[in-house]
Amino acid sequence: MYVNPYQNALIGVDHGLKANFHTHAGTGKGTCGHHEIHDVLESYQDAGYQVLNISNHDLLTDMNQYGEEYDIVLINGYEYSMEPHMLCIGCDELCTGTHQEAIDSCVEQGGFVILCHPNWIRKEYWPWKDIDNIRGFTGLEIYNHLIYRLEGSGLAVDTWDYILSKGRLAWGFGNDDFHRWQDLGRVWNIILSPSRSKSDIISSIKSGSFYVSTGLLLSEFEFENNILKVSACFRNTYIKEYKYRFIGQDGRVLDTQTGESGVYKLNGNEKYVRVEAIGENGAMLWTQPVYNPDCFEKP
Repeated sequence: MYVNPYQNALIGVDHGLKANFHTHAGTGKGTCGHHEIHDVLESYQDAGYQVLNISNHDLLTDMNQYGEEYDIVLINGYEYSMEPHMLCIGCDELCTGTHQEAIDSCVEQGGFVILCHPNWIRKEYWPWKDIDNIRGFTGLEIYNHLIYRLEGSGLAVDTWDYILSKGRLAWGFGNDDFHRWQDLGRVWNIILSPSRSKSDIISSIKSGSFYVSTGLLLSEFEFENNILKVSACFRNTYIKEYKYRFIGQDGRVLDTQTGESGVYKLNGNEKYVRVEAIGENGAMLWTQPVYNPDCFEKP
């Protein structure tokens, strides 16, 4: 019996909240930003985002003071900056203790934790052996666009598949890691929340009811009788054919298809199956995995 994290979600080009959880704004100590917070909030609003977090280094920004000025759901949080970095989202207090203490503090406050840019500077900036020894995080940045103008790789599906293959259920996130204007709108999360309330948004995140995109939209995700069918699209285009990769244990590509949709029949031996969709211009979409709950525990 497999679990579909999108089982109760409305899926389609007009459904979902566009979100970024890694945003530096302000010019003070710890902000790591180059633009004032009001300018950043206005720009993300203009770019069609509905959910945003300001995640400055070891500096929790109280977003309540901006809530009435912008038509965006603003969630408190910060970037925990003891190496390696983490995002602590949905909390109201800062913790600068150990990684485990920071995770526990955020979770106790009702928030969630994302491991940042796992391949920044080098492969395994986030050492896999260290990930094995922490508990309580919700997921990791499988795509961080800022890294492509720094060092290393912004892609970290290798770390994601490592965690999943170890039987730990972690979700994949995509974030701009915004510092300058050229970072805005490069990758985002589409949260399939039933409403714009913070509680529904955080609940949807924790249950894996979201996907990551650099331009594609999820138009179909069906899972019935162990048959997984996925289709993606660009908004307002006549293009109908896309490439679909079905990926399982240890990052192995189980099947690759090109067409109006991708269809994969699970044989029952798969621990998990996740999907990557690729558009004609290289834009991508990553789904969360369909998984066998008997093979997993929360990380």
